[in-house]
Amino acid sequence: MEDTCIYDGWLKLYKRNINGKNYEVVKNHSAVSAIVINEFDEILLVKQFRPSIMKETLEIPAGLLDIEGEGIEECLVRELKEETALDIKKEEVEKIVSYKPILGFSASTMYMFKVKVSKNAFNSERIEDVDVTEGAWVPFKKFENMIMHEKIVDDKTIMAYFYLKSIVK
Repeated sequence: MEDTCIYDGWLKLYKRNINGKNYEVVKNHSAVSAIVINEFDEILLVKQFRPSIMKETLEIPAGLLDIEGEGIEECLVRELKEETALDIKKEEVEKIVSYKPILGFSASTMYMFKVKVSKNAFNSERIEDVDVTEGAWVPFKKFENMIMHEKIVDDKTIMAYFYLKSIVK
């Protein structure tokens, strides 16, 4: 196997030769995400602009593992603080699943966690992340409707929906 770098920016693009066949492989950061639910089984979604589709999206909070030496749970705690202003301890999070969201061309991993907080612990006005414009609690039925009508198209958020659907009665 031989990799040749063909683009070296925030993302790195490599041409990989395996047995005479060339593949393009993206090297990007793995990430963490959180299903944040409250005592009313509402899910916390954050709104942010996504330049790839030129739209604002509603998603579960998430962020990149881009600090050298930072553990997965520590990254999640940091990202939740940045995107939701929630003060969560790593002992309060439960790992749900890890998966490869773009396996066809990247080996990056998404680590998904769940955390339960009080509804009044979240205040959208305290968010300091420049990319997150707001956040909101969404009841499960509304969340489900938004998925079914493609108002939510983000893979990790859809994964969160199917997880919650499996446990919410």
